[in-house]
Amino acid sequence: MIKKMLLALLLAASWPAAVSAQTAPQAASPSGMPAGPFALADEDGEGRVPDAAGADTDSGDAALPQPVTAGEAENGTGTGHETAEGADGASGPDGADKPGAGEPDEKRLIGIVTLTSGNLNVRKGPSLEDEIIGKLPNGSVIPVLELYSEWVSIPWGSGIAYVAKPYLRIKEAANTGGRKVVVLDPGHGGKDPGATLKSGIKEADLVWEYTVKAKLALEAAGYVVHLTRDKDRSCVDYKKSEEDLACRVQLAEEVGGDIFISIHADANPVKSFRGTVTFYNARDDYDGNRNPFPRESELLARLVQSHVQPAMGSKDRGVSNRNLYVNRMNKIPSVLVELAVMTNSNDLKLLTNAKRQNAVAQALVKAVDDYFRAVAAGAFEEEPADGANPVL
Repeated sequence: MIKKMLLALLLAASWPAAVSAQTAPQAASPSGMPAGPFALADEDGEGRVPDAAGADTDSGDAALPQPVTAGEAENGTGTGHETAEGADGASGPDGADKPGAGEPDEKRLIGIVTLTSGNLNVRKGPSLEDEIIGKLPNGSVIPVLELYSEWVSIPWGSGIAYVAKPYLRIKEAANTGGRKVVVLDPGHGGKDPGATLKSGIKEADLVWEYTVKAKLALEAAGYVVHLTRDKDRSCVDYKKSEEDLACRVQLAEEVGGDIFISIHADANPVKSFRGTVTFYNARDDYDGNRNPFPRESELLARLVQSHVQPAMGSKDRGVSNRNLYVNRMNKIPSVLVELAVMTNSNDLKLLTNAKRQNAVAQALVKAVDDYFRAVAAGAFEEEPADGANPVL
């Protein structure tokens, strides 16, 4: 049993090739809370249950978790928690097969959720009797651990979950091909120290150390990496902070960036508030601007969160669709990750630990690798069906 749990944790952390097992391990996610890379924060789709053998989709009447706004969560910085409720409404035949006859596959695979309506149920085990622990909207891109005749195992939080195979378009996660350009944005800098503690610790200094380690790790993995600022300088000598943010976005375009990752550390007047959260932009309700790659940005956010949060070791606050400047104004897929919360004593210990810097650097390499494999496999070649959720 211990060996199986260790295997589940390893698989969920790194998308390895599937390993055949006689008895499939159960997911370790808390009941009703889809943790980790796919903690959803989207509105549920409307529609009927598809009439198909083995159907395991909802009918659109169950609530998906919603992001909590700054005011609702009473967060000083507006980086809220994600909440979730258990969902009902699954449909399909009884007696779906249990894993056991699956064949091992040496290749890395991804699955693209393909529905005509509703959402795909994520279950603790490979049968319709097993508990629903989350849902995936149409167009979601997920890593596939192992294939069975009617079910697929996927990483979910710190364990394994299962979804119905007929509603996934399975593709090989191809090599990315060519050197990709990653733009890393260490938050704040220069005359803007970011969050500052009474002890003198500055957010700009903390995230600089993490960004430099990540740059070296990504370059060692074959990526071209550009930073948006130097150690003690901002991107540009500015009068208004928006000018500095605009400089960072413009730099990403000038260097031909493929993706943009902004690295920050959070702060909050509530001392018990802690955790890692990753933001992306797929909305235009602030000033009419929206990142032109919402689906890609959300996938990148989920991958960054799924790898960085365990490496950081703090609470998992999930991913959130927000109107942050560097995300909505970028012309390439863009995310902003808050590594942990400086004003929480436990998180501060993590943030100032050099071993965490190296762990986060390697986690970002894994997230970037997985992202480009999904893109190379054609994960975004097809748009979601009309009426379905437009993002992951």
